[in-house]
Amino acid sequence: MQARPGVRLAHDRGAWRRLQFLGPRGSIGRMRMTSLVPPCLALLALACGPGDGRNETDTPATMPVTVTEVSATGTAGTSTGGSSGATPTTSDSGVSGESSGGGTTGQVSASSSGGTTGEGSSSGGGESSGGFKFDLPLPDKPIPVHDIPGLMSITFYETTGKVTEYTFTVDGPELNNQLADPLTQQNRDIQGTGVEFYDVYYSEEDGTFNADGSYLTIAGSFGAKLPAGGGLNLAEISLNYDDNSVEYGSFLASFLGLGDNYVPGTEPNAIDGKLETHTTMGNNVDEPDKRLRVTLGFKSSLMPG
Repeated sequence: MQARPGVRLAHDRGAWRRLQFLGPRGSIGRMRMTSLVPPCLALLALACGPGDGRNETDTPATMPVTVTEVSATGTAGTSTGGSSGATPTTSDSGVSGESSGGGTTGQVSASSSGGTTGEGSSSGGGESSGGFKFDLPLPDKPIPVHDIPGLMSITFYETTGKVTEYTFTVDGPELNNQLADPLTQQNRDIQGTGVEFYDVYYSEEDGTFNADGSYLTIAGSFGAKLPAGGGLNLAEISLNYDDNSVEYGSFLASFLGLGDNYVPGTEPNAIDGKLETHTTMGNNVDEPDKRLRVTLGFKSSLMPG
């Protein structure tokens, strides 16, 4: 959309925030401003936001704790190994982290980048460019994941040799509680190998549990070092809607990788929309008081409406 001369448009997260008419030194087009004849202005702004981020599928929403095996299509570049396979090769994702206790933590800021505010600039000689300002409502704030309209269930796709689906209802106990340590076969939401246990829950951006959080976290333990492949092999998380549509994660909020079989750079595999790729977050054998973790955000909760 091309703005007419004298009209400045500013955009923040898909919503028009301000419209400002600027005339050259008090004029509008070729009409001079006078004290007797006020200017006549007509502004029209059209804003079209992106789609709702969902992928249409034929897969219906599944009810609590349904476990299904899914075959991952083998293609060139397919991530193999996982917690029961050989150590994968490190990939370059462009996500940097800081070393912490032998592992790597990472967090990606969710704040939007700065841009034009629509405020009038001063012209040469200290004269104001003048104009008229109109304030429009800001975009909606993030909402709890469980408040997303039409959301029925949430599926975690975990890879241990093969991709397995773990599906939980929106208001079920798994997502609305954080399990106490240590995680075991009797105290877990998801199990990979015999020494691999995970807890899933609603959270804040940094992975802190919050039943009203706008993010989803999977965190847990894997008790095997090299030569075993690293644990916490998350392929995707999907939101499953009542119209049978599915929405995958769109934002890697934060993560924690530990141990000698952690593969930095695999974290974005959790939001690439492919079940053939997955994260490899390592092990916590030497740091049992810490949990491997991946936290994701979704367009429908972070940018509702």
